[in-house]
Amino acid sequence: MNEAPAPTPGNTASVVSTGRFIRVLLAATSAWMVAYLSYYAQAQLMGELMEKFGRGEASVGGLSSAENAAFFITMMLAAGPVARLSRAKMAIFGGIVVVLANVASAYAGSWELMMVLRVVAGVGGGLVSACGTAALASSIDPDRAFAVVTVTSGLLYPLEPLAIPYAIEPYGVTGGYLLLAGMTVVFIPLFIWLLPAREVEGEDTPALTLLLEAPNRVLAIVAMVALFSFEIGQAAVYQFVAQLGEFAGLTKHAVGEAMSATSLLGLSGGAVAAVLGTRFGRKWPIIIGLFLNAAAAAGLALQSDPVAYWLLNLLWGVAYTFSVPYLMGALSALDDRGRWVVAADGAWNGGTAVGPLLAGVLVEAAGYPPLAVLAMTSGLVCMALMTHVVTRLGSDSEASSGAATTAPA
Repeated sequence: MNEAPAPTPGNTASVVSTGRFIRVLLAATSAWMVAYLSYYAQAQLMGELMEKFGRGEASVGGLSSAENAAFFITMMLAAGPVARLSRAKMAIFGGIVVVLANVASAYAGSWELMMVLRVVAGVGGGLVSACGTAALASSIDPDRAFAVVTVTSGLLYPLEPLAIPYAIEPYGVTGGYLLLAGMTVVFIPLFIWLLPAREVEGEDTPALTLLLEAPNRVLAIVAMVALFSFEIGQAAVYQFVAQLGEFAGLTKHAVGEAMSATSLLGLSGGAVAAVLGTRFGRKWPIIIGLFLNAAAAAGLALQSDPVAYWLLNLLWGVAYTFSVPYLMGALSALDDRGRWVVAADGAWNGGTAVGPLLAGVLVEAAGYPPLAVLAMTSGLVCMALMTHVVTRLGSDSEASSGAATTAPA
């Protein structure tokens, strides 16, 4: 009878490495969930906040912008520390801040206090996101890691809009923020598996100096401008995506079904990226993904048909989740310690603090068509700049040949 082969140092190390990689993915998924729970809840909490505090759309929109701005500024500032401090401890601290801010928000009695608390929540969320993003950037296969986490977190996010109505209908703002706090508590324990920063010389270097000494500074700045521009267009269209559905003749209920279904189906783009990895490099996936994404967003702003709304929403989501892993993988190639990928991701999120406000001004002045121009322009700008980054860095040829170097997971 044949006996099973005895374990060898080689295959044992492979199993350990794979297990560690999976734990990193679980931890990063949890970090992204905690970081973005509030962002995806803002639309559903808007009416409750307006009713409780007697505020208008502009005022509540300003609340969201303030939280989003605190989020991306924190990510930018954390780019240095995540390269030398414990990411697990930093993420746990940030998660606790988010929990406390949400609990306090549930019982806030004044608008001024709510504004302060949402900024605090943004700071905590930005710190958690920075740690999760840096851990993925330092993994053994960042492109595939970002693709997998894009899909896993995307599968979990739709649970939030399904749960929120059960909390806010009977309990209003209090129920909504307590739900966010409870969901955050569930994910925090998994932060202990976040990949630690690499141990290198110069651990006493100040965080800002550590960031400024990172390689490829000019390309990193170009990438940050590209992603900031991209998200302005994305956030602008997303701000009015429900109204665009109603403009196409769908009821509010039908719009919600369309958004939920296309969001889930759109994850197939990330799944394709996870399967393909970098066998075709990064340049062409980025070009194709961003062009299709921008075209779909522009089409959404111009359509007036329910079928077109569904199909364009679906293409928008597929192209987005397909593009994200390659964009993040390219950023990871700028610095294998994850400094620039965190800073650039922070700039990316910065677009969410500009897009909604700009969209409101454009729509109020000239209706929805200007959103199409904004979405297409911002997408093409990002495509051109990121293609330049990938080409100059040489990460496209390196990725396709397997020569890119990253820290082991």
